[in-house]
Amino acid sequence: MAQTAAPLNDDADSGFVDRIADCKTSYDILRLTREIAKSFGFQYFSIMRLPNADERNLASLSIISNWPPDLIHSYDQLGLLENSTVIGALRRSTKPFVWRLEDLSRSRTDGREDEVATLFAAYGFHRGVYLATQEPSGERGAVSFSGSRDTPSNTELMELSFLSNLIYEKVAEIKKPAPAPDQTLSARERECLHWTASGKTSSEIATILELSEHTVNHYLSAACQKLGATNRAHAVARAIRAGLVD
Repeated sequence: MAQTAAPLNDDADSGFVDRIADCKTSYDILRLTREIAKSFGFQYFSIMRLPNADERNLASLSIISNWPPDLIHSYDQLGLLENSTVIGALRRSTKPFVWRLEDLSRSRTDGREDEVATLFAAYGFHRGVYLATQEPSGERGAVSFSGSRDTPSNTELMELSFLSNLIYEKVAEIKKPAPAPDQTLSARERECLHWTASGKTSSEIATILELSEHTVNHYLSAACQKLGATNRAHAVARAIRAGLVD
């Protein structure tokens, strides 16, 4: 029997927005997107990019997902990405693509409807939605939510679309390569990082170097910025890896 989900209220939606912004790692995204899926009555989610013309494997497109690995492996072994109705729809339009398995399988043009229906039904994929996304660099992708619940309402689709684009942008931000360490750290910045690595506080470093605590904090803040670090511990780790601090 199809399940239904109560629409989220504004407070819940706002809470998800704030929590997406706070995500720091791919694992944070996985846990939060799984929670979002559950709150809307879905069992599965997938964050993926759209394939290039010569790509044929779903596994290579998946960025973060809780789809069963055996499902993805079987899908790729059967070569079902080619002529995929979903991919075709996402390439043609940015509108939410809502699907039901009984309709989706009939819409293929290669006569492999039964294979698709059997494979996805075996894992509980009966209905779902794909939300088109795009990161600031222009790369297009999608976030999908799947399971056995009823078709989402228009209000739910708007909420999911909004959250999906925030998620995709956050994933792009997290996966963006860290800037190379700036090799022009000043002597004082290196000294402050050295003593920070030794477990000293700003006050203690100020005493050691005969500086004001404010000046020490300024040097550490500058070092964090140059190293592309989010905090002092992160800056120390990057400086050590780059050989800037003993």
